[in-house]
Amino acid sequence: MSTQTDKKAPASFETAMKRLENIVEELDSPDTELEKVISLVEEGLSLIRNSRDMLKNAEERIRILENSQTNEEVPIPQDSQKQASAREDGFSLL
Repeated sequence: MSTQTDKKAPASFETAMKRLENIVEELDSPDTELEKVISLVEEGLSLIRNSRDMLKNAEERIRILENSQTNEEVPIPQDSQKQASAREDGFSLL
């Protein structure tokens, strides 16, 4: 199993979920050393934060699409715009 050494946000929600599954498997191993456990927990928490952001953005996009069906104007929150822009630039806002 490979470990993710960079702290970049995963390319997709599905990629993050697969990596989290791998992290859980590694944490379940009795052979995993303490420093490795700490590193895996840090990576897992970062993946969870990024995944939550991706879900929030997806929910917001769906809400906008639903409201566009009723021809209502719905402003996009500033946080969503900043997060989307930062992700496009390869940065993560934690």
